[in-house]
Amino acid sequence: MRDANIGGSVINISSISGLNRGELPGGVAYASSKAGVNSMTKVMALELAQHKIRVNSISPGLFRSEITEGLMQKDWLNNVALRTVPLKTFGTSDPALTSLARYLIHDSSEYVSGNIFIADAGATLPGVPIFSSL
Repeated sequence: MRDANIGGSVINISSISGLNRGELPGGVAYASSKAGVNSMTKVMALELAQHKIRVNSISPGLFRSEITEGLMQKDWLNNVALRTVPLKTFGTSDPALTSLARYLIHDSSEYVSGNIFIADAGATLPGVPIFSSL
C-alpha cells in the first residue's frame, strides 16, 4: 500500500487479554503478545498516516468457533457468562467480527486510525464482576 501510494487499511487482531482489564493467571506470554499487538497498532498508525494508511486493532472476547467449540459446551462457562458478561452471551465471528472488519476496511472509516476496538459483549467494562469473584 505504501509503495503503491494507494492508502488503505490495516487491521490487527488482538484479544481482550491484551487490555489492562481482567488479566488471568497463567497467560503471561499470550497477554504480553496481545498487548504488544495493541502498542504496535498505535505506532503503525502514527508512522503510516502520512501514506494515508489507517491502522486499527480488534480485541475480541470469547467467541464461538471451531477452536472454542469444546469449551463452549461446558455448563460452567455459560454460568460464568450469565454472571460476568453484561450481554449474557458469547458472540460468533460472523456477524460480530466480520461487520467490524468490513467497517474498518471501508472508506467510511477514513477518519478512524490508531484505535483498539473491543468486541466482547461488555465483559471488560469497568464494574463488571471479574471471574475470580464467582
